Amino acid sequence: MQARCKGDMANSLIAFIMNGMFSIGMGKLSTMVFSLIGMMIVARYLPAQDFGSFILATVMASFLSEMSGLGLSVSLAKFIADRQEETYRRELFNTAIYFQLFVILVVSIVALTLRKQIATLFGAGLPLNLAIFVPILFSLQSLTFLLQAMLQGLCLFPKIGLSELIASLLNFFLTCLFVLVLQAGVVGLIYARVIAALAILGILYQSIPVKKRLEFHPSLLKEVLIFGFPLHINDILSFIFNRIDTIIVGVLLGSAGVAHYEIARKIPEHLRQIYEAFRSVYFPLMSRLLANGEKEKSVQVLNNAIRLISFITIAGALIALLFGKEIIIFLFSEQYAPSIPAFIILMVALNVGLIGYTLGISVVAAGDSDKPAIVNIIHTLVSLVSNLLLIPTRGITGAALASLTGIIATNPLDVMFLRRRSIDIHVMEYLKPIALFGAHAALFLLLPHPTLFHKLLIGLSFLITSFYLSIITPADLHTLYTELKPVLLKPLKKLNAESDKS
Repeated sequence: MQARCKGDMANSLIAFIMNGMFSIGMGKLSTMVFSLIGMMIVARYLPAQDFGSFILATVMASFLSEMSGLGLSVSLAKFIADRQEETYRRELFNTAIYFQLFVILVVSIVALTLRKQIATLFGAGLPLNLAIFVPILFSLQSLTFLLQAMLQGLCLFPKIGLSELIASLLNFFLTCLFVLVLQAGVVGLIYARVIAALAILGILYQSIPVKKRLEFHPSLLKEVLIFGFPLHINDILSFIFNRIDTIIVGVLLGSAGVAHYEIARKIPEHLRQIYEAFRSVYFPLMSRLLANGEKEKSVQVLNNAIRLISFITIAGALIALLFGKEIIIFLFSEQYAPSIPAFIILMVALNVGLIGYTLGISVVAAGDSDKPAIVNIIHTLVSLVSNLLLIPTRGITGAALASLTGIIATNPLDVMFLRRRSIDIHVMEYLKPIALFGAHAALFLLLPHPTLFHKLLIGLSFLITSFYLSIITPADLHTLYTELKPVLLKPLKKLNAESDKS
């Protein structure tokens, strides 16, 4: 994978995705699986109100991280990917890490001083004893983002995957220990999160192959911050439209409402983490292609990306529509049945959101770091208004609808900005799967009493029609098989080699 990062990129996007997914995707996948299992345990063991309070604490920590990030992480990944000199990379990394530590110190002092105000920000939703942990969670999250950005810029994706694999395992076992064995309740969840985050930080820091020195270069920092400032505004706006619904739900519906909404969000959110494995590879490589003037290849990569992302995610939305009730009740118990409609809508929002995110980071890779902020201003305004109008009348289902509304409103802007850069976006590549989903969803909703047979028939019809419309092609499957085969056979070959030696 590292060789590919230097320019030897596969012609097929599927090969490109598979290499990225198997480099760091296993870490993301393990995080998804163990987090989901952990949540299944927590949802059955803790009251919804306590679980909702934990979610509010983590949301507040994320808010502080986004507010103080200054676009440093994304800028660091791009600047490191663009330059090969070892001295430059060392100076930039050391400067970034010491600046980040300074920012963390200042923000943590302010957050601790204002912990009572933080606790009352969500009404009765965030107890004071949990607000104390917010600066700790914020500090660990900020450092993790920075170190991962450095490894992304160096294209050391397997190291990111390994660290996340270890952290997810550790967090799961610690959750079981603190919540089930020691019965520490919601505070036990935070202890588990903190210890796992410390472990991942240590692994990430040791994995970065640059000399760690006590050095600081203001000129480098200035260059990175100037480029990153529009991205910082974008990050803040992204957080607002991604999490303003949770905050409003907390204020209007209380922490129990937050718990129900978090259950609805959980599967789409974890699938988005799997997408991050692709994004971590896609962004530095897209930057390299465009920097080298390989626009034709970059256009091919982008259009194949949005086609495959749209198909995979909208297929997931169809599964949610057909089997959403069974999924939620089986995983999280009957207590969370009110989460089902929001879950289905958020799966559709995941489709449109990941397409828009791919278009947005392509705009940044092309050098327009200010454009995503413009897009997200519109997104934030639409989401805020929609949440305020829909949550009081529709509850968590209204929050999900507001999320979808904001995402749809901004998609044309991303397309426009890319076309201004002469990057031709084939909009039908991602609209065809969505239209096909709409047709099959309408058919399902018209059935008075759909049976399992009806559901399977609708799913099969979706797949067959996708092949007929060339949404997914035999060439895609062939490349998938070609990329998977050596990965799946590697453990078997290793086992045979060890048997021969013995």
